[in-house]
Amino acid sequence: MRHAAIAKTSTLSTAVLLGAGLLAAAMALALPARAQDVEDTAQKLKQQHLKSVGSRADRQFYDPKRFDLSDLPAYTPGQQVSGTIRIGRAKYLRTGSVMETWEKAFKQHHPGITFEHSEHGLGAGEVDIVQQRGYTFGEWQEAMLVQGHYPLEIEMATGSYNVPGWTPAFSIFVNKNNPIKGLTLGQLDGIFGGARRGGFEKTVWNPAAARGRDKNIRTWGQLGLTGDWAKQEINPNGRPLKYHIQLYFERKVFNGGSIWNENLREWAHELKSDGTRALSSVTMVGAVGEDPYGIVYADLASSIPEVKLLPIARDANSPFVELNLDTLRTREYPLFLEVYLYANREPGKPLDPKIEEFLRFVLSREGQQAIADDAKWLPLTRKVVDQQLHKLD
Repeated sequence: MRHAAIAKTSTLSTAVLLGAGLLAAAMALALPARAQDVEDTAQKLKQQHLKSVGSRADRQFYDPKRFDLSDLPAYTPGQQVSGTIRIGRAKYLRTGSVMETWEKAFKQHHPGITFEHSEHGLGAGEVDIVQQRGYTFGEWQEAMLVQGHYPLEIEMATGSYNVPGWTPAFSIFVNKNNPIKGLTLGQLDGIFGGARRGGFEKTVWNPAAARGRDKNIRTWGQLGLTGDWAKQEINPNGRPLKYHIQLYFERKVFNGGSIWNENLREWAHELKSDGTRALSSVTMVGAVGEDPYGIVYADLASSIPEVKLLPIARDANSPFVELNLDTLRTREYPLFLEVYLYANREPGKPLDPKIEEFLRFVLSREGQQAIADDAKWLPLTRKVVDQQLHKLD
């Protein structure tokens, strides 16, 4: 009997080991296949993104003559320059007409200048200027680690009103049946954010951005709604926290903090069964259209009839401001976004003359007219131009 038990146990052990081996082999085969699926999906999403961006490249989304730029300074060369200006990561500049217009106009003043384009960042040391939305914490940190200082940051335009890809302003949507009239930045922080001990300004910790749990807003009643609305929980929606766009929402609304509402519902870009890309902005706005108690930050192009756009106030003592082309350009609407150029400049040292001349041209009336003519981003006001020129001085 003992031998039989041993034999039975041995047979069972062999079967278990054999099964484990088959399982391991199956997993070994499945893992590369799964990795390939992920890679294929990522490539398809990228192609869909490029296709959608390209479809907007030649369109004007507002009348270029809408804005009077006569108060901006005309470009007058401070010195004659020559050589190559190396531009990195300027996909949207080159997709629209802005970069081509800038190059032609700048060469008329400086015939000895040529332009070179690549996808390098500043850290590689192979470009002079990069164009992108605001640097993230990781990019500021990389600059400090690689170059030992922050790059020069120049605002070249205000982000778009309603053009996906061209840095559109944040729009705050609620269900069309929600009676709320508007929200302040502090209330948005209370709705979307959580208690925190501070926030970051670039890579510097700022304890002044701290706020307690008592500032959390989790029900519509905390915003003054009454009746059945008073006890209803707020259902916040947003993008996955691994994306970059929410970092700009953190900067605008959380003062650089990174603690979000524990109930945030995240929406990612996904491939639909027909192979097209489901945009997270469209999907999450649609969800709020079906949810009476939902709220979402998105872009204006994602609006649908089932939601309403809220005006936003900077604080309780400021008026609510509707999002439109004029309030966005003047930046009265507080959830505008900036579009930047970054250049490597060591502290206490002057910029390369050709880079300085080019940046002054970008901030001139001619440079900003190219922004207006492309009609996706918005040209800067004189106040913002003067602030940027001061950085060059």
